[in-house]
Amino acid sequence: MAASTTTTRASKSRLERIHQKFRTNVENGKFYEASHMIKTLFHRYKSQKKYEDSENLLFYSIVTFLQHEQHESAFELSKLLIELYKELDYDVDKGVEKIVDIIKESSTETKSRSDFIQQALSWTTSKHKHGDERVHEAAAAKYWEEKDYQNARQHIIHTSDGKMCATFLIEYHVVLGFPGEIDLFVTQAVLQFLCLQKVMMANTTFTGYTTNHPGICRKSHPFKQPLLNFIAFLLLSLEKGSVEQFSLLCEQYKLSIRRDPIYSTYLDKIGQLFFGLPPPQRSSMDGMIGNLMDSFFGNMSNANEASTSVADGDVVMEAIHEDCD
Repeated sequence: MAASTTTTRASKSRLERIHQKFRTNVENGKFYEASHMIKTLFHRYKSQKKYEDSENLLFYSIVTFLQHEQHESAFELSKLLIELYKELDYDVDKGVEKIVDIIKESSTETKSRSDFIQQALSWTTSKHKHGDERVHEAAAAKYWEEKDYQNARQHIIHTSDGKMCATFLIEYHVVLGFPGEIDLFVTQAVLQFLCLQKVMMANTTFTGYTTNHPGICRKSHPFKQPLLNFIAFLLLSLEKGSVEQFSLLCEQYKLSIRRDPIYSTYLDKIGQLFFGLPPPQRSSMDGMIGNLMDSFFGNMSNANEASTSVADGDVVMEAIHEDCD
């Protein structure tokens, strides 16, 4: 036991000296030397099966690089971290904590960061079908903070915080949408949640959106927009309806549903999941649309956008709460 404790202390002391030398190089602008040193030591530790030291060395260096705005160097090392986790079959729950910290520490969108997020999600699919929710949530929050609504939405659809999603969709529409699209932003999200069988998320998002959006401010139907009434009745039918009610509802609101061709494909999927309906026979063009819908699980499509100044988003939420009081 004493020998083990001595070894641990020596390892910790060695890492502290390495960290100090690395930080000194970074602070002096010697980024290439710093990166080369860490890569060399990482591969040495890994070959010696000092996996904990390898992980700690990489993580400290990544965060330090990010703190000094050296994003490419940081995410180059981040790639090695994911490769280490894969090679070791590392516990996802433990690794995700460091991944989330790296995403939070980053401050500039780069292709290398996007690649890192996708690599991290790919690694976590061994335990979570669409990637770990905590990674999606951290990515969504970071992109939202940067006013990158498109990328934020791709990740927020895989979270479970309906209130956050509603707030995000409201800001997304107010900043980038046309007035006539007020119902489209939430409709697409709700239908996608239902395709993922996240009924509670769909309900919470819909209620939060209609209640707090300054252009709606209603907790329940009837709404001015027929599409919103359709979604309200759809959510009710999933709770205690029948396949006949579902079919009648889709028929009654078919004109509203046709506003976006993808809605019918989502509803076909919802009918299969919740009412046991068979997949419809489709033409080749419908099949192409279906394939596109399947792809949204990895790369979510977005509501229609308009080119409006994103700077207005900084004060959007304050105005929303005032309008809905």
